[in-house]
Amino acid sequence: MSEQGQPWQPTIVSIQSQVVFGCAGNNAAVPLLQKLGATVYAVPTVLLSNTPHYPSIGGIDIAPDTVEQLLTRLLERVPAKNLTAILTGYIRDAATATVVASFIDRVRNDNPGIIVLVDPVMGDTDLGLFIPEEAAHCVMDKLVTRADITTPNLFEARLIVGKPDVGAEDLQSVLLNSGAGISVMTGLGLEQAASEVQTLAFERGQCFRASSPRLDIRPTGTGDLLAAAFLFHWLDRRDVTFALRESVANVFSLLQQAVDGKLQELEPARLKLQSSSMTQ
Repeated sequence: MSEQGQPWQPTIVSIQSQVVFGCAGNNAAVPLLQKLGATVYAVPTVLLSNTPHYPSIGGIDIAPDTVEQLLTRLLERVPAKNLTAILTGYIRDAATATVVASFIDRVRNDNPGIIVLVDPVMGDTDLGLFIPEEAAHCVMDKLVTRADITTPNLFEARLIVGKPDVGAEDLQSVLLNSGAGISVMTGLGLEQAASEVQTLAFERGQCFRASSPRLDIRPTGTGDLLAAAFLFHWLDRRDVTFALRESVANVFSLLQQAVDGKLQELEPARLKLQSSSMTQ
């Protein structure tokens, strides 16, 4: 809530993938953020028919100069000082990552208080690295280092610190030295037969934890949703424990709705807004 007691309405630029069908990238982040109360300007890095989990897929990469043009024209319509945050997600082209880094610098020059959350979408424990190595290095070198908040999964966190076998909690000090003041590690327990899914947040040498029951469902977009929800709730209170608790609760609510409704994809626009009941 604002100081005047009005609903919090941040203005966020979301730069990530976009699909025609399904819940991933901007199709996950934008409806969720809008449901929570944000104004969102969505800039696609790729445009796909659906996520790669289906038998067929079509689409195109958005050329880096097109992404640059979209971002430049946005700032001609919406001054940098009117932006609250920048959210970045799936970027599989090194040149596009460079364009986004330059955009962050440009906005920060005019608006030093801008908050940048980088979700370094590069791979997972099931598939390994799923963007080109050059793009992954650029994401780590040019975006993660500019972030106030990062939200890697375990695979991505290990990639960032260069330690493929290190345990989750041992990543804490290394992640905190990667550039971001806050690091949120998502999806812990998914690679094992755990009864709960853990999400850890690291800030100023402290580790915070939230857990939710593991459901018999593995849809796409959960990481994109968690990153967007965490950003919104952190902007609202500037409190890591609150943002962690609420964002995990938001994602679990959508997962439960998908299970109950036998949904093929998560539907973030249908999020039921309610107080968190997740453990911390």
